[in-house]
Amino acid sequence: MQLISLPASPFATRVRIALRAKGLDVEIVPPPSGWPQDRRFRDISPTGRVPVLILDDGEAVWESAVILELLEELFPQARPLLPAGVLERARARQLVRVADLYLMPPMVALAAPQSPTENRRLLEQLTDALSMLDDLLEDGPYAVGGSLSHADCAIAPVLLAARITGSRLGIDVIEALPRVEAYTRAMIRDEHILEALLEMQEGIRRLVPSR
Repeated sequence: MQLISLPASPFATRVRIALRAKGLDVEIVPPPSGWPQDRRFRDISPTGRVPVLILDDGEAVWESAVILELLEELFPQARPLLPAGVLERARARQLVRVADLYLMPPMVALAAPQSPTENRRLLEQLTDALSMLDDLLEDGPYAVGGSLSHADCAIAPVLLAARITGSRLGIDVIEALPRVEAYTRAMIRDEHILEALLEMQEGIRRLVPSR
Protein backbone atom coordinates (compact mmCIF):
# COMPACT_ATOMS: atom_id res chain seq x y z
CA MET A 1 0.00 0.00 0.00
CA GLN A 2 0.95 3.61 -0.48
CA LEU A 3 -0.19 6.74 1.35
CA ILE A 4 -0.12 10.05 -0.49
CA SER A 5 0.52 12.51 2.31
CA LEU A 6 1.89 15.91 3.25
CA PRO A 7 3.63 16.35 6.62
CA ALA A 8 1.81 19.61 7.43
CA SER A 9 -1.70 18.24 6.89
CA PRO A 10 -3.58 17.40 10.12
CA PHE A 11 -5.77 15.05 8.10
CA ALA A 12 -2.81 13.15 6.67
CA THR A 13 -1.15 13.18 10.09
CA ARG A 14 -4.07 11.31 11.65
CA VAL A 15 -3.65 8.52 9.12
CA ARG A 16 0.11 8.36 9.71
CA ILE A 17 -0.55 7.99 13.45
CA ALA A 18 -2.94 5.11 12.78
CA LEU A 19 -0.53 3.36 10.41
CA ARG A 20 2.28 3.53 12.95
CA ALA A 21 0.07 2.41 15.83
CA LYS A 22 -1.19 -0.57 13.84
CA GLY A 23 2.34 -1.46 12.72
CA LEU A 24 1.45 -1.39 9.02
CA ASP A 25 4.20 -1.13 6.43
CA VAL A 26 2.95 1.53 4.02
CA GLU A 27 5.04 3.64 1.65
CA ILE A 28 4.42 7.33 2.33
CA VAL A 29 4.85 9.61 -0.68
CA PRO A 30 4.06 13.25 -1.52
CA PRO A 31 1.42 14.17 -4.10
CA PRO A 32 2.66 14.57 -7.68
CA SER A 33 4.04 17.86 -8.89
CA GLY A 34 1.30 20.13 -10.10
CA TRP A 35 -1.24 18.98 -7.54
CA PRO A 36 -4.03 19.70 -6.71
CA GLN A 37 -4.79 20.59 -10.35
CA ASP A 38 -2.87 17.60 -11.72
CA ARG A 39 -5.40 15.52 -13.64
CA ARG A 40 -3.92 12.18 -12.64
CA PHE A 41 -4.14 13.15 -8.98
CA ARG A 42 -7.71 14.39 -9.44
CA ASP A 43 -8.60 11.01 -10.90
CA ILE A 44 -7.78 9.36 -7.57
CA SER A 45 -8.69 12.27 -5.28
CA PRO A 46 -11.64 14.23 -6.69
CA THR A 47 -11.22 16.91 -4.01
CA GLY A 48 -7.54 17.36 -4.86
CA ARG A 49 -6.65 16.85 -1.21
CA VAL A 50 -4.50 14.53 0.84
CA PRO A 51 -4.41 11.94 2.26
CA VAL A 52 -5.12 9.24 -0.30
CA LEU A 53 -4.53 5.55 0.41
CA ILE A 54 -3.58 3.44 -2.62
CA LEU A 55 -4.35 -0.21 -1.99
CA ASP A 56 -2.24 -3.05 -3.35
CA ASP A 57 -4.74 -3.62 -6.17
CA GLY A 58 -4.50 0.05 -7.22
CA GLU A 59 -7.81 1.16 -5.72
CA ALA A 60 -7.64 4.65 -4.21
CA VAL A 61 -9.47 5.70 -1.04
CA TRP A 62 -9.64 9.36 0.01
CA GLU A 63 -10.99 11.24 3.05
CA SER A 64 -8.99 10.61 6.22
CA ALA A 65 -11.90 9.45 8.41
CA VAL A 66 -12.86 6.88 5.76
CA ILE A 67 -9.25 5.69 5.52
CA LEU A 68 -9.13 5.17 9.29
CA GLU A 69 -12.29 3.06 9.17
CA LEU A 70 -10.99 1.09 6.18
CA LEU A 71 -7.76 0.24 7.99
CA GLU A 72 -9.82 -1.24 10.84
CA GLU A 73 -11.76 -3.36 8.35
CA LEU A 74 -8.73 -4.51 6.37
CA PHE A 75 -6.47 -5.23 9.32
CA PRO A 76 -8.61 -6.46 12.23
CA GLN A 77 -5.67 -8.49 13.52
CA ALA A 78 -3.54 -5.37 14.00
CA ARG A 79 -3.86 -3.13 17.06
CA PRO A 80 -7.52 -2.00 17.18
CA LEU A 81 -8.01 1.75 17.12
CA LEU A 82 -11.68 1.73 18.03
CA PRO A 83 -12.87 0.84 21.55
CA ALA A 84 -14.59 -2.50 22.16
CA GLY A 85 -17.84 -1.06 23.50
CA VAL A 86 -20.52 0.13 21.09
CA LEU A 87 -21.09 3.44 22.88
CA GLU A 88 -17.37 4.10 23.23
CA ARG A 89 -16.89 3.45 19.51
CA ALA A 90 -19.64 5.95 18.79
CA ARG A 91 -18.00 8.44 21.14
CA ALA A 92 -14.64 8.06 19.38
CA ARG A 93 -16.30 8.70 16.01
CA GLN A 94 -18.15 11.65 17.50
CA LEU A 95 -14.87 13.27 18.54
CA VAL A 96 -13.49 12.79 15.03
CA ARG A 97 -16.49 14.77 13.80
CA VAL A 98 -15.86 17.48 16.40
CA ALA A 99 -12.33 17.84 15.04
CA ASP A 100 -13.53 17.97 11.44
CA LEU A 101 -16.62 20.15 11.75
CA TYR A 102 -15.89 22.54 14.61
CA LEU A 103 -12.14 22.81 15.17
CA MET A 104 -10.69 22.71 11.67
CA PRO A 105 -12.86 25.30 9.83
CA PRO A 106 -11.87 28.36 11.91
CA MET A 107 -8.21 27.29 11.84
CA VAL A 108 -8.22 26.92 8.07
CA ALA A 109 -9.78 30.38 7.78
CA LEU A 110 -7.26 31.89 10.20
CA ALA A 111 -4.40 30.60 8.05
CA ALA A 112 -5.36 33.18 5.41
CA PRO A 113 -5.06 36.95 5.88
CA GLN A 114 -8.13 38.33 7.62
CA SER A 115 -9.32 41.67 8.90
CA PRO A 116 -8.93 42.27 12.67
CA THR A 117 -12.70 41.93 13.07
CA GLU A 118 -12.76 38.62 11.20
CA ASN A 119 -9.76 37.35 13.17
CA ARG A 120 -11.61 38.04 16.41
CA ARG A 121 -14.72 36.27 15.15
CA LEU A 122 -12.77 33.21 14.02
CA LEU A 123 -10.77 33.08 17.24
CA GLU A 124 -14.00 33.17 19.21
CA GLN A 125 -15.34 30.33 17.07
CA LEU A 126 -12.16 28.31 17.66
CA THR A 127 -12.21 29.03 21.40
CA ASP A 128 -15.83 27.89 21.64
CA ALA A 129 -14.99 24.64 19.84
CA LEU A 130 -11.99 24.02 22.10
CA SER A 131 -14.16 24.66 25.15
CA MET A 132 -16.64 22.07 23.87
CA LEU A 133 -13.77 19.61 23.42
CA ASP A 134 -12.63 20.32 26.98
CA ASP A 135 -16.07 19.23 28.19
CA LEU A 136 -16.05 16.08 26.06
CA LEU A 137 -12.59 14.70 26.84
CA GLU A 138 -12.26 12.00 29.47
CA ASP A 139 -9.88 12.46 32.39
CA GLY A 140 -7.56 9.66 31.27
CA PRO A 141 -4.55 10.05 29.01
CA TYR A 142 -6.57 9.20 25.89
CA ALA A 143 -9.77 10.76 24.59
CA VAL A 144 -11.98 7.68 24.90
CA GLY A 145 -11.76 4.34 26.67
CA GLY A 146 -8.24 4.57 28.08
CA SER A 147 -6.38 3.63 24.89
CA LEU A 148 -5.37 5.14 21.56
CA SER A 149 -8.31 5.45 19.18
CA HIS A 150 -9.44 7.27 16.06
CA ALA A 151 -10.42 10.15 18.34
CA ASP A 152 -6.79 10.70 19.35
CA CYS A 153 -5.57 10.27 15.77
CA ALA A 154 -7.86 13.15 14.79
CA ILE A 155 -7.68 15.43 17.83
CA ALA A 156 -3.93 15.46 18.55
CA PRO A 157 -2.94 16.97 15.15
CA VAL A 158 -5.77 19.50 15.34
CA LEU A 159 -4.65 20.67 18.78
CA LEU A 160 -1.09 21.12 17.52
CA ALA A 161 -2.45 23.21 14.64
CA ALA A 162 -4.58 25.21 17.09
CA ARG A 163 -1.59 26.05 19.27
CA ILE A 164 0.47 27.09 16.27
CA THR A 165 -2.41 29.21 14.97
CA GLY A 166 -2.86 30.87 18.34
CA SER A 167 0.84 31.51 18.82
CA ARG A 168 1.00 33.39 15.51
CA LEU A 169 -1.73 35.65 16.85
CA GLY A 170 -0.09 36.01 20.25
CA ILE A 171 -2.64 33.85 22.09
CA ASP A 172 -2.39 30.55 23.96
CA VAL A 173 -5.72 29.06 22.94
CA ILE A 174 -5.70 26.16 25.42
CA GLU A 175 -4.18 27.57 28.61
CA ALA A 176 -7.61 28.07 30.22
CA LEU A 177 -8.80 24.56 29.31
CA PRO A 178 -7.53 22.09 31.93
CA ARG A 179 -8.57 18.85 30.22
CA VAL A 180 -7.32 19.94 26.81
CA GLU A 181 -4.02 21.09 28.28
CA ALA A 182 -3.55 17.83 30.21
CA TYR A 183 -4.51 15.89 27.11
CA THR A 184 -1.89 17.62 24.94
CA ARG A 185 0.78 16.74 27.50
CA ALA A 186 -0.36 13.12 27.61
CA MET A 187 -0.41 12.78 23.83
CA ILE A 188 3.27 13.52 23.37
CA ARG A 189 4.06 10.59 25.66
CA ASP A 190 2.64 8.27 23.00
CA GLU A 191 5.49 7.49 20.61
CA HIS A 192 3.25 7.04 17.57
CA ILE A 193 1.57 10.40 18.09
CA LEU A 194 4.78 12.22 18.99
CA GLU A 195 6.62 11.08 15.87
CA ALA A 196 3.77 12.15 13.58
CA LEU A 197 3.30 15.49 15.36
CA LEU A 198 6.98 16.32 15.03
CA GLU A 199 6.72 15.65 11.28
CA MET A 200 3.65 17.87 11.11
CA GLN A 201 5.29 20.67 13.09
CA GLU A 202 8.31 20.64 10.79
CA GLY A 203 6.05 20.55 7.74
CA ILE A 204 4.16 23.62 8.95
CA ARG A 205 7.43 25.40 9.73
CA ARG A 206 8.60 24.83 6.17
CA LEU A 207 5.31 26.07 4.72
CA VAL A 208 4.91 29.10 6.97
CA PRO A 209 8.26 30.40 8.28
CA SER A 210 8.18 32.20 11.62
CA ARG A 211 7.47 35.90 11.35
